[in-house]
Amino acid sequence: MVWKEPSDSERRLHGQLAAHGLSVSWAKIRRWREFGALPWKKQRGLGRGSGSTSELLPETFAVAEALALATVKKRPLEQAVLHVFTTRPRVFAAMSEPLPERAVRRALAWYTARDDSHPLAAIEKAAQSAGICPDKAMDAALESAHRYFPKLYRQAKQKRHPAGTAVPDDLADADGLATFAVATVLGFENFGADAIVEAVSKSLPELADEYGTQVFAQLRKAVREAEGDGESQFSRRPHWPSLQDRVRRMERVEYPVICTVRDVLALLVEASPVLAVARRAEAEDPEIRHIEAIRMSNRRTDEYLRRAEAISRQPAAGGTGLERLHRPSPRRVHYPAAAEHVPGGRHGPRSRPGRRAWPQPSHTREP
Repeated sequence: MVWKEPSDSERRLHGQLAAHGLSVSWAKIRRWREFGALPWKKQRGLGRGSGSTSELLPETFAVAEALALATVKKRPLEQAVLHVFTTRPRVFAAMSEPLPERAVRRALAWYTARDDSHPLAAIEKAAQSAGICPDKAMDAALESAHRYFPKLYRQAKQKRHPAGTAVPDDLADADGLATFAVATVLGFENFGADAIVEAVSKSLPELADEYGTQVFAQLRKAVREAEGDGESQFSRRPHWPSLQDRVRRMERVEYPVICTVRDVLALLVEASPVLAVARRAEAEDPEIRHIEAIRMSNRRTDEYLRRAEAISRQPAAGGTGLERLHRPSPRRVHYPAAAEHVPGGRHGPRSRPGRRAWPQPSHTREP
């Protein structure tokens, strides 16, 4: 790429940053600008071969200053953009043009491609790293899943698991969850009836208490018959959406909605310590009681509030507050297809307290 001399506007911005004690190279300013991270007026021609010029917007320096501070520790530009976007919303709220949308969207796509905090995303990455061989992809996915869930169980035993994360009840449950997780990513059609029913029996042993020890034999028989007819309920379960699908869904979300979600999640983090104190004090305030009633009836709300409280206690660890709060957590596996074949109908037995469901692939979280 041919290097172009800094424009007058880039020189002025460089000087402003230097005047505030921030040493930023010409190359870095140029990269910020080309990435779309700096608010910038469009170039206008000077007429008849005289070239063109552009002017700094009032908010350009504020954004550049924030990016300079965010990249001091050689943080990738995409991560720096997310840091500025999630930690300085009030600074830019009064500006006519906040952190440019293009940069935020590019940074979110970058983050989505690299984040593997959700076990299904980690399993997907493991399978992709194995290349095009289906058998190697399956082996890599199984290894990743059977490493993740037992580790999560051991962390929970030592009270070191992430806040707001539902955990396996025991190692057998972890093993069953691992099988179902891989099947969700790579397709249930790649698993036979025996493997799926075995996973159900490990993760939901209470079915035997509810319906008798023969329930799993009946379930296995029903699934095999359905497979023989080409009507397996398991094979019709939707897959975990690919990275490309997740990025496309993110792109369809309107930018004001992304900003609103950011503000709401930031408010959760700020308010969570007060809510925690009020909850422990059993406050009688109607608003506090209303929030507690919601979190008791909505597990996702409870999960977000617990995670927000943990983040508020350790604001500097593991990324920005929004990034860590918005990472989907591992959830309990839900077996809707298996319940079709269990005596008692679709809803199956009474669920074990604390049971969570995997996010349905068709309902992948968007910002």
